[in-house]
Amino acid sequence: MRRYSFSLFVLAAVSLLVACQNKTSPDSASSAPQTRNSDQTSGKSSTGRAVTVATTLTHVESVPLILEAQGNTLALDEVDVRPQKNGMITTIHVKEGDEVRKGQLLFSLDSRDDDANVVRATAAVATTQAAEQIAERDLKRNQELSDRNFISPSALDTYRNRLDTANAQLAQNKAALEQARVSQSYNRIYAPFDSRVGIISVRPGSLVTSTASSPALVHLTRMDPIGVSFTLTERDMAPLLEALKHTKSVKLTALTAAQDKLKGEINYVDSAVDRTSGTLLVKGILDNSSRLIRPGQYVTVKVQAGEIADAVVIPSQAVVNGPNGRFVYVVQDDHTVKPQPITLVRIYEQRAVITGIGSNVKIVLEGTQNLRPGSRIQETHDDAGGKGRGKGAGKAEGSAASGNEASAKAGGSKQ
Repeated sequence: MRRYSFSLFVLAAVSLLVACQNKTSPDSASSAPQTRNSDQTSGKSSTGRAVTVATTLTHVESVPLILEAQGNTLALDEVDVRPQKNGMITTIHVKEGDEVRKGQLLFSLDSRDDDANVVRATAAVATTQAAEQIAERDLKRNQELSDRNFISPSALDTYRNRLDTANAQLAQNKAALEQARVSQSYNRIYAPFDSRVGIISVRPGSLVTSTASSPALVHLTRMDPIGVSFTLTERDMAPLLEALKHTKSVKLTALTAAQDKLKGEINYVDSAVDRTSGTLLVKGILDNSSRLIRPGQYVTVKVQAGEIADAVVIPSQAVVNGPNGRFVYVVQDDHTVKPQPITLVRIYEQRAVITGIGSNVKIVLEGTQNLRPGSRIQETHDDAGGKGRGKGAGKAEGSAASGNEASAKAGGSKQ
């Protein structure tokens, strides 16, 4: 029985060994499909679907040199109006928010005491004028008597002294009259310049004082013209100073958050650069006759500092920001793209002034987000059948999207 069991075991082992030798090895069997898959993958990367993009050509033109900065408006003239003497307000001649002209009457104070002083001083002047005339006649008569030796020289000197005293007294009384009139004028307060009336803090019957710590009667602000203050970086300082050398008036434009635009010119450039911020303080004057701006508003300031001649210009959307700097995708003859590093000089009205590339070079305008170095591209076609886009490209996003969608559908059908 044991011998029979052993024979069966040996027979099973031999059969198993023969079956293993006839089978293909696992390593060779698995290597074949892997080779096929790698071939398919490499074939897809080398002959991948073209990316639909819009293109344009670089070109050379003269671009206005616009220096842009953030600034805030300020009043060229503003003042807190206070009385020059103590008194009581009798009449307020303006309302809050009124536009007043220079010399317009704002407030009247109780002037009865000063009016009486003026009358008194006027009478004193008249009295001394009469005394002067009498002394002058007396001196003239006695001068004739002295010429005939009817009176002594000392008597004639007495009449001269009387006339001199009368002249001095008249001058003194005239000065007192002028002082009384000045004090009287303090009772009427006028606008020192064309301005807008602010909050009026007094009412008729209010007692006001002339001390500096006392509340102001009203705050006046000049509205037109209005000033603007802003700073420029050292990079923009050189073009501005160069423009000031060639012209006395450098124009600027201020744009508010509501897109209100005011025009003006620069009237002040600081003498030194701020060491902390590395900026230069600049001020300008704006025409605010339409009252679109109030002092203290933040505005975007654009300074017209000449132009950049023979500049290479492309649409700003064609510039790509990469980890190593800015670049554009240049279209090669084999319909692939190559990144070209550039330097962005300035952006003006969605146009980028660049260096590092020549003119009449075809670059990718839209669709750069789907590209890599060496990617194959397919240019979009407009309704007329032309390729690419010019400076005014505006529909490339939709074209690129539809192209990518069509490519995706084609790829899906193949699968």
